[in-house]
Amino acid sequence: MIISILGTAGRDFKTKEPVSFYYDCKILDKKSGKFCNSLDMLLQHYPKEEGYFIGTEVAIDFQKKLLKFNNRHHFIEVEDDSLDDIFEKILELLNQEPNETILDITHGFRHQPIMAIFASTLSQFLERKDLKIIYAKEKERFKSYEYIYLDEYIEITQISLLLTGFIRTLNFIPVKNMKLLNNEIFEDFSKSLLSNDMKGVERDYLLLKEELERLEKNEDLKHISNLVLKVKSELKSLEMLPFFTSYQKYIVLSKMMVEKNYLVVALAYIFESLREYCSYRFEIICSTIKFKDDYQRNDNVMKTIGNYQKENIILKKYHRLYHKNKEEFKKVNKLYNKIRKRRNALAHINTHSNFEDIKSDLEKIIQKVEKLYIDEVLKEIRV
Repeated sequence: MIISILGTAGRDFKTKEPVSFYYDCKILDKKSGKFCNSLDMLLQHYPKEEGYFIGTEVAIDFQKKLLKFNNRHHFIEVEDDSLDDIFEKILELLNQEPNETILDITHGFRHQPIMAIFASTLSQFLERKDLKIIYAKEKERFKSYEYIYLDEYIEITQISLLLTGFIRTLNFIPVKNMKLLNNEIFEDFSKSLLSNDMKGVERDYLLLKEELERLEKNEDLKHISNLVLKVKSELKSLEMLPFFTSYQKYIVLSKMMVEKNYLVVALAYIFESLREYCSYRFEIICSTIKFKDDYQRNDNVMKTIGNYQKENIILKKYHRLYHKNKEEFKKVNKLYNKIRKRRNALAHINTHSNFEDIKSDLEKIIQKVEKLYIDEVLKEIRV
């Protein structure tokens, strides 16, 4: 099936005589040559296909007098400038015809940008890989044209929009049937990052890094290579993750999340960072005790720092541990409780503080946590 948007191209503006232009049809696997317009090419190269030609009364009459049609060709009249009608007719045709379809928007004229955006989304909405959207691009003014698959060009525009959004938010909108970009890699990374999945972040970042390298080398994307470089720059801090301990990794991600305004996610990362730091400093002590899992271990460490005696395996064995390190433990516990309260408050509807105040407060908390690490407050735990 072929679908074409009709215009009034094909005659000389002054003499009104038929004219011809050279059309390069290599991409269509058809013989290149001279035709009155794009519709003329379709009629000659696809004589046995059902053809549906959409246009105004004026455009239809113009083409009927210029070209020859047969009983396999159907005309669909729309009101002048009625984009809604054009879109509706195209969708109706695509829904009823399951076979390979060529949609030619060459003569959309005034509406080409809008038609291009519409056309590029059709195959995604309908999940049709057999839809070919073509456009005759002018090579030499009023002399020659070259057919291109428009959906591939518009995919580059889509990719640039997706990458721009990713740079701003580190989130990626799910898009189907992308040919030039593996969108699942971006989606998986975003999901891991925004769900506080550290293992997922490390795993998915390596895959994303490989994908970015591939995009950077892709000649089809050379015009948006600066966006690829910006994405790499945004994620540069993740390069050091393999060399960091767990608590350092969480600090890196908390900063990244604050910068992108994901404050709840940032608080979760900084909360885990402090817990992991304390567990790291308790490593020698904990090595002498058998815990069910890491959660029980970290929970007991934080109970010890807060001098919480109930069900505390560590304090059962080391009775004087809190008192010997009281000053340091109090300092850590005060900051830990502050983070815990902020996290709990942000998880509920806020009617008092504004966003900027909350963000500023969180940035200060991260600075305090970092200073606590730099000062090595728990470096020497006295047993």
